[in-house]
Amino acid sequence: MGHRNTNERMRRNCSCCGVVITALVFASLVSPRSAYAQSESNQTRVRVELDETAPAPTALQKVDGAFATAVDAMATVLFKRLFQREQTYIQLDEHEDYARPRGGTESFKRVEPDGNLSEDATLTDKEVERFDILGKLAHGQSGAIRAGKLNGDLIDYVTVQGRQSKYAFRAGAFHKELALREKLSESDVLTSDQVSELAEQQLLKLNDDPVSSQPAHILTAQVGGAPIVVLWLSLGAIFFTVYMRFFNVWGFRHAIDIVRGKYDNPNEPGEVTHFQALASALSATVGLGNIAGVTIAMTAGGPGAFFWMLACGVFGMSSKFVECTLGQKYRQVKPDGTVLGGPMQYLDVGLRELGLGPVGKVLAIVFAVMCILASFGGGNMFQANQSGQQMLAMIQLNDYATLERLGDEIKVAAAADDMENLERLKGEKEAFQNQMAKLGPVFLPIFGIFLAAMVATVILGGIKRIGAAAAKIVPSMCIIYMIACLWIILTHIADVPSLVVQIFSEAFRPEAFGGGMLGVLVIGVQRAAFSNEAGVGSAAIAHSAAKTKEPIREGAVALLGPFIDTVVVCSMTALVILITGAWNNETWIVEQGRQGTPLTSKAFAQEIWFFPYILSIAVVLFAYSTIISWSYYGERCWERLFGPRSTVVYKVIYVSAVFVGAIANLGAVLDFSDMMILSMAFPNIFGVVLLSPQVRRDLIDYWRRFKAGEFKTFK
Repeated sequence: MGHRNTNERMRRNCSCCGVVITALVFASLVSPRSAYAQSESNQTRVRVELDETAPAPTALQKVDGAFATAVDAMATVLFKRLFQREQTYIQLDEHEDYARPRGGTESFKRVEPDGNLSEDATLTDKEVERFDILGKLAHGQSGAIRAGKLNGDLIDYVTVQGRQSKYAFRAGAFHKELALREKLSESDVLTSDQVSELAEQQLLKLNDDPVSSQPAHILTAQVGGAPIVVLWLSLGAIFFTVYMRFFNVWGFRHAIDIVRGKYDNPNEPGEVTHFQALASALSATVGLGNIAGVTIAMTAGGPGAFFWMLACGVFGMSSKFVECTLGQKYRQVKPDGTVLGGPMQYLDVGLRELGLGPVGKVLAIVFAVMCILASFGGGNMFQANQSGQQMLAMIQLNDYATLERLGDEIKVAAAADDMENLERLKGEKEAFQNQMAKLGPVFLPIFGIFLAAMVATVILGGIKRIGAAAAKIVPSMCIIYMIACLWIILTHIADVPSLVVQIFSEAFRPEAFGGGMLGVLVIGVQRAAFSNEAGVGSAAIAHSAAKTKEPIREGAVALLGPFIDTVVVCSMTALVILITGAWNNETWIVEQGRQGTPLTSKAFAQEIWFFPYILSIAVVLFAYSTIISWSYYGERCWERLFGPRSTVVYKVIYVSAVFVGAIANLGAVLDFSDMMILSMAFPNIFGVVLLSPQVRRDLIDYWRRFKAGEFKTFK
């Protein structure tokens, strides 16, 4: 979808952990005390204590920080992993600390294991600077030179990093965890004797558990499993698919006929056509998730993860069908012809008909509150922020190339110990960075005002204007993006069959990346769930406004959403990522730190030099369409809670949030909003499951009348 599927907190919580090792297997293969026996006295190295004080937060950072606790609490619930297993591992931690008295100017001296400073091993300020450029120093809040304490004395210190590899236990030995997809090496293996030797040399990270029965250097972690929200969404999709007798398959052709207008009666109640309703819903989901989500899934789980994205997209079609049918069935058509529909409506009215009025009322209110909060963050400010930053990056594309060139030259000079040339290049780079930094504070406010004005122009006209705009923007941006994909695919068409085979074969390999087939499955499912929002209920708000008297008909239109979003658009991205080898390119992923959208952009740019410009246009169109669609979602929920006269208040706040999002980066606020989007699935799916028997009865009756030729056609 358009909201931030690649933010760091969610990525940390959602990414699949490495190879799963159970405690039972570990115990059966080796006795920890006998294999790793060591003297406790040799774990007495005196360590430097960090003593940094964080700078005073700005007003925006204070606002952002206020949401951080809530985000962590929600993540604990949403992304709590079930069916986890314990993994035993060691963490190689080779480093040397060099210290000097706080505020001193003399050379840094190496900190010995006993806490004394060596007179023989020193680093001058110039050497520290050179090591920092070469990436050999650890960093803190104040940079490479950090404040600390040693034996109670205040010091400044630097940490020279060595190997930091992780070795996971499997089959009687510790295997090195490779940089990509946490796959374990078959050649780089440590025996128990080697591990004990490393421990004696104090080169292993120690655990912090004082009552652990394991030696101090033996670490454990819970890995694998599936997040609760992913299970909730995927199990709901499977249930709806089976319960509706796989209508997502045999009703697909009929859905195409409906979208092309075969049954469009302009005199039926509603505000938009079937196609406009589908475009409005798609505009909220087709976006950065299709660009970044596939790449994230494949770098974490390999090509096989994409197969499970496809599977989730197919099953998700049923979730969209059921929830959007209910959106139509229980919508309220007001005297002025406008429509109020969606989960906040069918959870209340539908469950009241089942005698569950109080439950339905609570679920409807909870959903409405979550949707309003989600609309301001993930549906608005994040989109404005990302599109503004992308446009700024496009304007400064040549400047970034110059900056990268200067960075490479600085590294070469540092490696050659050419200090005179190094100082000159550093001065050039710093001056160039300062010059580039001046553009952002000028450009982003202007962009924010422009984007806010464009959003206001559309949303003040309601769903009719939103639907008309989406009907033009969504096809345009999909065509632009897919043309770029097809160009790359067709130029490498001979490779496509083998790549398709690779996707399917690796999806079912027991030894697949990320903890086996289950790990790959979880990665694919969660990225698809975040991309198409099937089960979240947001699309039902847009589809409830379609002109029709047949709820099943609009439900059939809605099932095309996940197909277009996940099966079509994401497939294009996946093939490009495979063709270019981006999914396992260590230079791009590990050395350059690219992931998500930057990695996708790099992959496309390798084949189409001007693709970054296309991507910038696509991101802005994706963001704009997402903002206008989520404005409608939030407005309908606001009206449900506070009445129709108050919606102007919502629109003013919403347009203002576009400007704020463009100029400020509120990480925790946006994370909170993303959490709200996913949380919407809990009340929605719970209520939809209870109401699904009514949808099934309506489907059987509708299909009987369709087969009998009772429906009038208009094209």
